[in-house]
Amino acid sequence: MKAQLKKLAIFSEALVLAAAMVPMAMPIETTQAANDDWGPQDRATFTWDSPASYPTFNSMKNNPTLGDERNFVRVREADTNEKYSDNVNLEVGKEYEIYTYVHNNAAANLNASGEGIASGVMIKAELPKQLSAGEAGVVKSTITADNTKPKSVYDTAFLHATSTVYLRYVPNSATIHNAGSANGQILDADSLFGAGAGYAYYNSDWGLVPGCNEYAGYVTYRVKVDQPDFTIDKKAAVNSSDSYLDEIDAKPGDTVNFQIDYTNSGTTAQENVTIHDNMPEGLEYVAGSTFVKTTADPEGKSMPDGYLFDAGLNIGNFQAGETATITYQAKLSDSTEKFACGDTVIYNDASVASPNGTEYDKVKIKVTRDDCLPDSLPKTGPTEIIAASIIILIIGIGGTYWFMSYQKVRKTTSQVAGEEKSPSDIVKDGFINK
Repeated sequence: MKAQLKKLAIFSEALVLAAAMVPMAMPIETTQAANDDWGPQDRATFTWDSPASYPTFNSMKNNPTLGDERNFVRVREADTNEKYSDNVNLEVGKEYEIYTYVHNNAAANLNASGEGIASGVMIKAELPKQLSAGEAGVVKSTITADNTKPKSVYDTAFLHATSTVYLRYVPNSATIHNAGSANGQILDADSLFGAGAGYAYYNSDWGLVPGCNEYAGYVTYRVKVDQPDFTIDKKAAVNSSDSYLDEIDAKPGDTVNFQIDYTNSGTTAQENVTIHDNMPEGLEYVAGSTFVKTTADPEGKSMPDGYLFDAGLNIGNFQAGETATITYQAKLSDSTEKFACGDTVIYNDASVASPNGTEYDKVKIKVTRDDCLPDSLPKTGPTEIIAASIIILIIGIGGTYWFMSYQKVRKTTSQVAGEEKSPSDIVKDGFINK
């Protein structure tokens, strides 16, 4: 300890400029008031010109770069020059960097005696694993020490989600940044997100942080915004056609080729992806026709019969962006009991199940039977027969009446004239000739 104090006294002035520039160089959104979730809120505060007379962390109200040090946790999108802030709107697939400022506010002249050096310094981080749409997730950092007043200080920042997302710590990203030999050291994640990870300025003295701004530093770590997601697309084609559609026209006896496409469209791996198909009546599976191609196996392979239509066909595990295509054949029944004359519509449903849910899709098949007798023949029922008979009867009666009238006229005129005359002679110009 004495050797360390001597070291501090010797190198203190030499390190002032370099060390002070590390935290100051970071693009921080200056804030003069702490955010709403920080503490303890009743701790004593100090200024840049009037530091503390004892070890205490992040209690200055007028840090030239940070503003109010009680607001010491910030966040920004990783690998950008954006300023760190208290709030960020998350985007799926991106990484974000969490920043925790570490400054022992004890006056520099207390370091030589050891009175200003904080000991047993640790940092604990808290990160939500999942956020729902519209939820603001809280990231929190707590700095603790054995001899500080108060023993611990904490602050938060907020991650806003517009859809359900998962937050994943990026391995080996928790890093110390300061001007000491501990600069660049990676913190153990289990400790950081557990009971707390040790922090240091000098690599040889973990847990010790001298007072004053030249020994200030910060810790950053990254989180990845994950969103499990996948899609299913089912299509079909008739006979030898390669035109796969959502809706197809077919005839009884046709062979239908089905294709189910799965895509892991999320940012996380999906395990034990299972395909299930619901075969409707009127379709009969063609044995041995199930075939699967995947990103890992583009040549594909045949699959056993039965699983696809029973418990489901497990096609394996898929990383983000990977795909699978399942194909099989089924034959439409030629029976008139299944498909009567005219149009019959059936649907073939499929589903994909993963640990992140189940998605569905279906194909519409219009089956047309046109090899039937016409809907109607010439009408020769009882009604038509009776009508025709009446017409014939009327014609017959008319002819008989005309003949009988003709005979009667002839007989009458013969009697009048006393001789036989032709009808043309008897009736002439509308008068009877005698």
